[in-house]
Amino acid sequence: MQNFVYHMPVKVYFEQGGVKKYLPQEMKKYGKNVMIVYGGGSVVRNGILNELKETLEACGKTVFEFGGVASSPSYEKILEGIALYKKENIDLLIALGGGSVVDSTKIIAAGAKIDGDIWEEEMVKHHIPEEMGRYAVVLTISGAGAEMDALGACTNEKTHEKKTFAGPYADFVIEDPSYVMTVPLKVFTPGVFDSLSHCMETYFGRGYNVWDEINESLMRNIIRNGRALMEEPDSMEIRSNLMWDSSLIQSFSFYTGNPGDFQAHGMENMLAAYTHATHGTQLAILQPAYYERIVADGADVFARFAVNVMGVDPEGKTELETAREGIAELRNFIACLGLPRTFSQAGIEVSEETAEAVSETCNVSETNVRTLTRAEIKEIILSCR
Repeated sequence: MQNFVYHMPVKVYFEQGGVKKYLPQEMKKYGKNVMIVYGGGSVVRNGILNELKETLEACGKTVFEFGGVASSPSYEKILEGIALYKKENIDLLIALGGGSVVDSTKIIAAGAKIDGDIWEEEMVKHHIPEEMGRYAVVLTISGAGAEMDALGACTNEKTHEKKTFAGPYADFVIEDPSYVMTVPLKVFTPGVFDSLSHCMETYFGRGYNVWDEINESLMRNIIRNGRALMEEPDSMEIRSNLMWDSSLIQSFSFYTGNPGDFQAHGMENMLAAYTHATHGTQLAILQPAYYERIVADGADVFARFAVNVMGVDPEGKTELETAREGIAELRNFIACLGLPRTFSQAGIEVSEETAEAVSETCNVSETNVRTLTRAEIKEIILSCR
């Protein structure tokens, strides 16, 4: 096991009706001006935005809205958020939404207290601001787990780069399982795979320790509840488990002492700068194809995953045969969730030029069972068309 320092400062309130119950006591800690960051119109139509605003106003807060954050957030939109934060002297940001909204809020907070440009500061100068804005999360869609970490990704439309910023941790998070009940199944299921993807990328690095065994349990829980979700889409118990699953993996405890393998995310992040497609959907297309490319180099860990997570019977099979059957079962689970196997099935156009650009600019993992060449990354992307 590698050396590590672990600190998780995020407080989570997990309860139906949590906004009205817990927000008033938390608001006593902050100044008057609160800015709600949110995405499309769903939180308007289902009344969640109004409930949050009314609760904040009852606490004596002046509420500013910043809506329109896209599913693949743009840096240009984030700059608008930073400008509004500074203009209105915001005391607290509240991310009302899922991963994209939370990521955007973190980057707004990261750039809120500096005079310069946060892209220039972090991506060019490699300097993380010492002072940042404060933010909280009211989660309305699960899967990304972004509410638990201090990292946020966005796309620079001018340069076709999707980069990950270091921001602050949330002061607190409210997870009301009734909120995720409003999410349509086709919107919810990519997040289920995103959660599993985070688990697998932590698991398939080099080494095996206590967290990997706990991780196996979490992956089994995601798969079991993911399958159950397709039979009972309106079960709050099932959605509650999946909601907390996604938060647990991004508590980063599973990463301690474990280098992980984040190659799939590296490919997807850069590809999203061109396609703007849903994160979990593109991961579900890319990740199995990537694993099929490297399975022979890590047959032992893939066989262990096959047996301990996917329930493959290894009797009479070689280690590699067991490993490949595990990946086949992973594909079966993706199909069960109704997610596409190829970009064309998802309505995503990926040109050879795009594949070339992604392969030349994405991060290349050096902690996986075998480091890919950039030519292989291009081949994997093109094989998924």
